[in-house]
Amino acid sequence: MKRLSIKPLLVALIILCLSDAVFTDIGLRASLIQELNPLVRHVYEWNVAAYYFGKIILPVILLMLLPYLKVRMWMKSLMMIATAAYAAVNLYHIFWVALAFKALDLI
Repeated sequence: MKRLSIKPLLVALIILCLSDAVFTDIGLRASLIQELNPLVRHVYEWNVAAYYFGKIILPVILLMLLPYLKVRMWMKSLMMIATAAYAAVNLYHIFWVALAFKALDLI
């Protein structure tokens, strides 16, 4: 039986989480967006480094635990949903960045 692998999805999720954090940080610093999640907003206002740490720590922990886990189909399905959700969030970020650039006549 072929072993299920979620490592590529986890790597993609880590990259998407980090890019989400960077885009959000840029948007907040430029006052282009507001953080809607009250917990994340509080952490960001308290310490930006803690904000970045919080954004990527869970997928990194899961990646480190992966060799010890027996991956089930439901785990892969959930990972696909999480990766797709973060991909959608990143597309949204690209959209507002493009709008901001257009408003500033940069494109």
